[in-house]
Amino acid sequence: MKAAPAVPMAWHAAAGALAAPFFDGVRPLLRELQCEVWPSLAALNMLAARQRIANARGVPIQFVPPLAEAISAMRYETCIAETGEVPTRDNWHDLFNALQWIAFPHLKSALNAQHARLLAAGGSAEAVARSAPRDVLTMCDESGIIVASRDASLLELIRRFQWRELFVVRREQVIANMRFVLVGHGLMEKLLSPFIGITAKAMLLEVDVKSVELDHAAAAWLRDQAHLADARQLAPLPLLGIPGWDARNESAAFYDDTTYFRAGRRLRV
Repeated sequence: MKAAPAVPMAWHAAAGALAAPFFDGVRPLLRELQCEVWPSLAALNMLAARQRIANARGVPIQFVPPLAEAISAMRYETCIAETGEVPTRDNWHDLFNALQWIAFPHLKSALNAQHARLLAAGGSAEAVARSAPRDVLTMCDESGIIVASRDASLLELIRRFQWRELFVVRREQVIANMRFVLVGHGLMEKLLSPFIGITAKAMLLEVDVKSVELDHAAAAWLRDQAHLADARQLAPLPLLGIPGWDARNESAAFYDDTTYFRAGRRLRV
């Protein structure tokens, strides 16, 4: 009898962590991939093909084995933009990247298209030293979170680092009128073991969360060149303060930790 393939302990050990709200954006995909072995490229490609995931040029996305040698940022992004092939290793970082492609294809294709455009315009200099727009794109891709609300005043509290006003005084409004969806695959990897201090970079979208498709809205935000001007377009957000995302924040005293819930440079200025 053929021996069963080895079971990566990391996949099973993470089952409890994956139940947390941090991963709700890819929750349906995680349910489909529940298995006794690490999700294969074939399984990921089946999900991508079923949803007809494509890059900005309409080329179908395919998850492929990584190259043997190290791959540069220019080659990685250009390869995806031209061929639709996404080099994918058997690790959490790349798995979350693949899941984000499947869950948020318009956002991911917009990120890749902007990277490819900037790399083509800047050449080797852009590949060696990222410009401000590519810094914003990278932060969105690795550490991004979509924060959406039709109530602009709630979004403004994030911009002004008014954490107690937002999460304590107006907590019920936050729960009723805001949506928080993590899209940074690097941050997802870190959130397998969350810690005080962990912070996301927020795209603040003033939209009706009940009627707008957040994938499309976030992609439109990225296509606005003004949002790529500098990193201050992304608002820092202490993730463990979001209602329901950490049991400790049920107590108002949790927000007294000013080393985590900081006033922020913009507010002090």
